[in-house]
Amino acid sequence: MGKRIKKSGHVYFISFDNLIAFFVMAGFLTVIITQVLMLNDNIRVFLNSTEKIEGININTYLSKDGTLKLELVNMEKAPSAYVLINGDPKYSFKNKSVDISIKQGELIEIDGTKYKQTLYIKVADSSDNVIEPQRTAVVKVNGDIEVVGRVRLK
Repeated sequence: MGKRIKKSGHVYFISFDNLIAFFVMAGFLTVIITQVLMLNDNIRVFLNSTEKIEGININTYLSKDGTLKLELVNMEKAPSAYVLINGDPKYSFKNKSVDISIKQGELIEIDGTKYKQTLYIKVADSSDNVIEPQRTAVVKVNGDIEVVGRVRLK
């Protein structure tokens, strides 16, 4: 008598249901990979066509510079307190008030880390084309760096 030989192969049937399931899973995986790649700014330019055609915001170059007058409320002067423009110290409170020149999108902060007492600084005046920071803004600096605001111009 002969021995039975066990066949070790699986037979896969290509059916319509299996094809649909394969393409759905492949599409889902493609969407996930694309979304992860869109997080990287350098790769997003190649994947998103609107990134190429939008360009730069022309309003940042058309708007004129503005001016702000920052004033100490509770002291006559604070020479070690600085006005930071985009993180860089540009002005100091050598007098009670400081006039600063600002541009669209700049971040204005007050550095009071060298003072243990609380400093109160208000936006005393601004040019007509300044939307933010508003003239009524008062910033309380308690020995740290406080944000006055991001500049918005008309």
